[in-house]
Amino acid sequence: MTHWCYDFSQAVLWLWFRLGFGLHVEGREHVPPHGPFILASNHLSFLDPPLLGAACPRRLGFMARDTLFAHGLLGAYLRSVHVMPVKRGESDIGAVREALRRLRAGETVAIFPEGGRQLSGQIGQAKRGVGLLAEAAQVPVVPVLVQGTFEALPPTTNRLARAKIRVAFGPPILYTSASAASPKDRHQQVADAVTRRWHALAVVLKPQQPTL
Repeated sequence: MTHWCYDFSQAVLWLWFRLGFGLHVEGREHVPPHGPFILASNHLSFLDPPLLGAACPRRLGFMARDTLFAHGLLGAYLRSVHVMPVKRGESDIGAVREALRRLRAGETVAIFPEGGRQLSGQIGQAKRGVGLLAEAAQVPVVPVLVQGTFEALPPTTNRLARAKIRVAFGPPILYTSASAASPKDRHQQVADAVTRRWHALAVVLKPQQPTL
């Protein structure tokens, strides 16, 4: 697989987010330099996938609705930057299998385990699918929190607004297949750990009050 298109897009997006939104990134040292992992992010805006691609030091595989791939140039571009097609509104076993294939091949996959954009702009609850995927692939989950994209591109408009965008990566969370708990409970434990880590990262990203 060639990477020049991804790397070029990452450089352009980094510059755009940095100059246009004052992008600030914390915790990049928590991203494993080698080996597969799942990047589990909260989801506030359509800006989140390109933002994560710009902020993460590793190349990421994303999922996007399959109808986008029907457009010639757009579909070709999405494939060139490692995006996987997924059917919206139904359980897409093919997309899950492709994510597992990539993880087992040593690649990384980014997901939004809340299940969709949070229209309130607040942190939601990660669903247990993230734990199921982590255990099936036997890879760690790297939690990441994004802030500011809701203000930069709210769900009620398609116009960009000025906003400070921040990203924080947290320490990896290990899957728990060795636990005596049922698979459903193990997967939920991973999901709950992701949610707790998001809230902890929100504290890390909280603007510091100036000292007098």
